[in-house]
Amino acid sequence: MKKKLLIGFTLLFVIITSVYIFIPGKIKYSEQIIVHANNSALKRNLGDKNKWRNWWPSQPVEKIAGQEKFILNGLNFELTDIQTLSLPILVSEKKLSSAGELTFLSTSVDFTILRFEGIVTASNSPFDRIRSYFYAKKIKKELNTILSSINQYYSSSKSLYGYDIKKEHVVDSLLLFKSEEVKGKPNTNKIYSIIDELRSYIKKNSAIETGYPMLNIFKIDSGLFRIKVAIPVNKILPAYGNISVKEMLGGGNILITEVKGGDSEIEKAFYQVQSYISDYKRVAPAIPFQSLITNRRGEADSTKWVTKIYYPVM
Repeated sequence: MKKKLLIGFTLLFVIITSVYIFIPGKIKYSEQIIVHANNSALKRNLGDKNKWRNWWPSQPVEKIAGQEKFILNGLNFELTDIQTLSLPILVSEKKLSSAGELTFLSTSVDFTILRFEGIVTASNSPFDRIRSYFYAKKIKKELNTILSSINQYYSSSKSLYGYDIKKEHVVDSLLLFKSEEVKGKPNTNKIYSIIDELRSYIKKNSAIETGYPMLNIFKIDSGLFRIKVAIPVNKILPAYGNISVKEMLGGGNILITEVKGGDSEIEKAFYQVQSYISDYKRVAPAIPFQSLITNRRGEADSTKWVTKIYYPVM
């Protein structure tokens, strides 16, 4: 009997000693993935908790007391702050918690190494250390699912910027062009009065339109705007008054996105394209413009307008 007790105590001692040897008081864990996304754009999106519902792997997102909770297999992930290079995230389950950090390392403008690191702090109790060890393993497992979901969702410009921004090359074209300065933001009637004038000149000179009307509106000061309108044509036309022909040389880079909606939606899209340009360290060598796919004068409902934004870049 004493021998059995001695063996039992010896085994217990070995187990407890092994726990302290192999399971430290601070258990570290980490997971990482390479995401096909720009570093700045990815951090900006992941730093907005309202957008987590778009990519969270457990759908629908749980709501507790009216608040969205991002829970995966019992683990609650909570964004606690936004720092320059990382996002601190608290991972909790019942009485257990772990302070983690999501960091962003740019390998190029197109790729980001997304790494989540954290620590589970255990007490001196061997049972607590064992429980903390399995808790850290559980977090690591779910992190793999979370990072894969982020990679799958944000590997497209539409998810990052809200619009499908495409990189293409400028095609050679001739533009019949007119510029005016007007008081107050030009409305649809004003825009189409200039389009009508250009179309009349095209017809008069037996030319053909080869594309949709193009528009750029620039605010000079609080009450003065410069409006530029152009129509692609098939041949060089003589200048007349303030109407002239400009040549758009092909081969350069241009960003293109399509927008459905009125002025506010178009302004929003312009802002996102400008964010894209900033994120990818591009420079705009020429003014951007709208291509008026929908005849706005014939469609009163601006939510139905279709517009393409063209933004030259280097």
